Amino acid sequence: MSAPNEKLTADADAPARLEVPNSGNGSTEDDIPERQRSKSVDIPRQKMINQLKSEGGFRTHFVVNHADDVPSDEARPNVKRRPRPMSRGTSYKSFVYSVKSNRKSLARTLSSYSTSYSHFAGENWVEDDEVPGLAGLTAEELALSEAEKAEMRRPERTASFGKAMFMFLKAFIGSGLMFLPKAFENGGLAFSICLMVFIAAICLFAFLRLVETQLQVGGSYGDMGARLWPTRGGSILRITVLFFICISQMGFVASYTIFISQNLYDVVNALSNCASPIQERYYIWMPLVIIIPFAMIRRIAKLSFAAIVADVLILYGIICVIYFTSDQLYHNGVGPGITLINPTNFALMIGTATFSFEGIGLVIPIAEAMKEPEKFPRVVIIGMAIVTGIYILIATLGYLAYGELVQAAVIANLPQPSNLTASVQILYSLAIILSAPFMLFPAIKIVENGIFGARRGRHSQKIKWSKNALRLIMAVICAAVAFGIGADNLDKFVSLVGCVACVPLCFIFPGLFHYKIAHNVRDKIFDIILMIWGVGIMIYTLYVNINSWVHPGPAGATLAPYCPS
Repeated sequence: MSAPNEKLTADADAPARLEVPNSGNGSTEDDIPERQRSKSVDIPRQKMINQLKSEGGFRTHFVVNHADDVPSDEARPNVKRRPRPMSRGTSYKSFVYSVKSNRKSLARTLSSYSTSYSHFAGENWVEDDEVPGLAGLTAEELALSEAEKAEMRRPERTASFGKAMFMFLKAFIGSGLMFLPKAFENGGLAFSICLMVFIAAICLFAFLRLVETQLQVGGSYGDMGARLWPTRGGSILRITVLFFICISQMGFVASYTIFISQNLYDVVNALSNCASPIQERYYIWMPLVIIIPFAMIRRIAKLSFAAIVADVLILYGIICVIYFTSDQLYHNGVGPGITLINPTNFALMIGTATFSFEGIGLVIPIAEAMKEPEKFPRVVIIGMAIVTGIYILIATLGYLAYGELVQAAVIANLPQPSNLTASVQILYSLAIILSAPFMLFPAIKIVENGIFGARRGRHSQKIKWSKNALRLIMAVICAAVAFGIGADNLDKFVSLVGCVACVPLCFIFPGLFHYKIAHNVRDKIFDIILMIWGVGIMIYTLYVNINSWVHPGPAGATLAPYCPS
């Protein structure tokens, strides 16, 4: 509606205009600043209505001249901006958006951990069709230099400090926890606690040495050896590093397969009143039903959901073990045969403790994924302190609760029959089965690359099925080794894997590589000491371990079986 003192010019061919009366100071319609004049002044009425309808409502549009724009407080000196209303609807939407964003962020973090196995030990084991820049290219278009393709496969530096800390803790807090109470029984309580802190400190020192070398030299764990020793010895050193990575990962899978068979056997006996039709050792082959199909998956990122489920189940198992051991101590007191130092089997404790720090292969990819790699040493220091504290807590509770009766895996000591115990054994076994493909993945890729080189299965069905057969054979080899070892020797085998496969990766190679880039005498001396420690511990623990197999000592107190023979 027009104001009483305004007169609309109704010329059909001319645009509608408002005649603004003289306010007494001589100003007219033409004197209104362009930025404050409504567009309706220059637009015919019907055209203006149609335009406003198309835009979704009747709102006044002002033309703003940005060329001579001035601050809003000067243009409208007496007008304050109205605060934006926050209705219940917008509040709820903001809350939902925040929850979804946090959920996606957590999912991306867990997915990043699973995909870090594609860069295990810094290697680039990502297939070309998994890289956005290389996906869908022809063979001629893929004729890039290896350096260019390696750079495109390298993970993006997007991980924050908190995300890197989460991945570091996940890499080191795993199923190896369950073997530590038995390790404390082998070493004695006081000796084992001191040794665990000492080994953690040496591992921390070695990890920092390894990351410092990688930041200067670049490349994967194996590449560093080839670059620091560019002669023929460099390629031999790279192969040696990959060999120890391969046997360590396969050793982990074999150890956990024995552990799974124990749990499944106990659960079946508890549920069937000791009427299990299958002997315990034959349960070792059952996890292959799940492990083999998962091992056939080429893109490890597709197993992200399996990694999330395994993480939740492992956390559930750890909480239940803390509950059961604390309950045992509260109601029954300290277990029998607690010793401060065990001079007979303390060397076995060294191998098991080193076995527990099984995340050495993920140190380099986590460092490479950080936005600020210079903060990674702080991640390692804080992370190792947390990991060591959790290790000592679980091991001390388990050893004090069951004493010399503690089993190779403390879950075997949980009370039977019990629905909660059965749930822990089943779900923890499932968690290890879901984690096994991740442990096996680096070993599979090392052997595949050694046999097939750059030949890809997508270009040849023969290569594809040959690789599938290789993956099946490697999974079967792990189960066969576990079958030959048996449940009675699980603690010895865990110590053997730790001293043979993990000691070189944790101590010897980091000192050897850092020695090459050290610029002062003190650093070189520390590197030499680290290497001597690794070689000495490896030889001594290997001797003690082999002797325990050849000349087993007298059997101590044993836990009464749930099902009498």
